[in-house]
Amino acid sequence: KKRRKKENKKREEKMIIKNKKIQFTQKTISTFSAILISLLLMTDVNAKNTDQEAQKIIAEQLKATFNQTTFKNFSRAPMQGWWQAEISNEVIYFSPKEALMFFGELYTKNGVSLTQETRKKWQAARTEKLDISAALTIGTGAIQIIEFTDTDCPFCLRFNRWVTAKNDDYKHLHGKDLFTRKLILTPIDQLHPNAHKESVHILCQSSDKWEEETTKTLESKITYADMDDCQKGKDLLLQHREIAKGFGVSATPTLVIDGQIIQGFNQKKLADIINTKMNSLSENKAKVSEGNTRDLEKI
Repeated sequence: KKRRKKENKKREEKMIIKNKKIQFTQKTISTFSAILISLLLMTDVNAKNTDQEAQKIIAEQLKATFNQTTFKNFSRAPMQGWWQAEISNEVIYFSPKEALMFFGELYTKNGVSLTQETRKKWQAARTEKLDISAALTIGTGAIQIIEFTDTDCPFCLRFNRWVTAKNDDYKHLHGKDLFTRKLILTPIDQLHPNAHKESVHILCQSSDKWEEETTKTLESKITYADMDDCQKGKDLLLQHREIAKGFGVSATPTLVIDGQIIQGFNQKKLADIINTKMNSLSENKAKVSEGNTRDLEKI
């Protein structure tokens, strides 16, 4: 009995020692892991701080080298040693070492334009923040186009004719609008001193006359003597000017469609975006229709 008691006591002592060793090891590992995670986080923060400092220095160098230009969205480019920035809705590339800057498309070996992807990302971020609550709404279609337009701009006139004809053709076939146009009047006073008065005239009208009066003004089918002048129109034009200024509009027409910004009347690019958008809408409609059919079959 005594021998058994001694053996049991030894076993208990061994188990206590073993448990203490396990607890010590677990505690040591936890402490080491915490220290390692802290070091990694500090390294990551330091790396980010260093990168931000480098970015700030190089951005200042870019501004000093090309001091006549305003840049946005400055970041590292896909090419080693190069940086990228946005100027007038386009992507430029800058080498601080060589003090060189170039515009152009950067492609992967598979033919994917990295420049276009960057451009879309930047433009989408800008358009998401665009407040168009004061814009004039023309049409009720599924595809929205935001238009910054000057009533004396010949390319704005060409765009208005094109988009109206395309909407009319679609309406004739389907009985509804293709576009919802969000019009922001942006008179370029230096080029078109009368565009201010024309814009006020349009903004004085009721919503059911916006499309008609915009077209008449663009087509020069109304005399200045027949134009309306009201405080509501003047106040609303100030809002439109602020929207255009905040968005960085420097030329008309400037168009925003499907998160992409188009400067000028680029008919091919517009048609490509619209066709892609229409195909996407058709596919979604087909999926909804197929889903409804399946639900009916279940019933």
